[in-house]
This record gives sequence, structure tokens and C-alpha cells, in this order.
Amino acid sequence: MTKSGKIILGILTFLPLVFGMCCLVYYLLMIKDIMLVMPVNRGDQQAFMRSYMSHIFSGPLMISMVLTVLTHLGLMIYYIVHVVSLRLRSEGEKVMWILLFIFIGTISYIIYFFMKVVPLPAPGTAGNSGDEQGYSG
Repeated sequence: MTKSGKIILGILTFLPLVFGMCCLVYYLLMIKDIMLVMPVNRGDQQAFMRSYMSHIFSGPLMISMVLTVLTHLGLMIYYIVHVVSLRLRSEGEKVMWILLFIFIGTISYIIYFFMKVVPLPAPGTAGNSGDEQGYSG
């Protein structure tokens, strides 16, 4: 993988974390707005639910949630294919990485990126690094 490809992949690897933080911040701000409206609508449950639902289904929150899910799934597919195509010392390590991608998610993408993708030699250069013995395909 070229250096520019690694940089782009590094940025994409952090995107689910960034989009997830945007969702969290927006949700917390939404709760703050609803808490400010609650004393005005004391006892009016319907007004409270309308306010809550209008915030939940608002554009920015839905967009950041969709972007989080899409980048997460795309990276999961990419990293699983990358692990399968990489010749590692043991098949158990491949299984471990795939299970980490499925059950842990974004944190395992970041760890894998720095442990396995960054050390890979650029195409056309001699030598291997660490556990990797090059690509199998």
C-alpha cells in the first residue's frame, strides 16, 4: 500500500469514532434542550414526547448516525478482507483479528491499522516487517 493510501485509510479508520462522538454530543445537547422545555410543559406528556421525537428524528442526528454505521460497516469489510489476504504466521491470529473486528469494532480497527497496516512495506521495496510476510494475492 502506498503512503498516500495509508494516510487515507488512517483518516477513514478514525471516522466512525468522530461520527460517533458527533452523535453523542448532539444527543446530549438535545437532552439539555428538552430539560429546559420541561418546566414550561409541566404535566403535559404529549408536548414532552413531541419535543423528544422531533429532536430524535432531526436531520443532523440521523445523518451522523447513518454515516457512523456506513463507515463502520465499510471498514469492517475492508479490514476483514485485508486480514484474510495478509499472510500471517498463524491462522489463529487471523481468526483473532476477525473476531475483534466483529465484536469490538472501531477500537480494533485503529489498533490493527497501527500494528499491521502502517508497518507494511511500500510496493516495490524490499524487506518485510514484523509478522507480515507480504500479501498472498
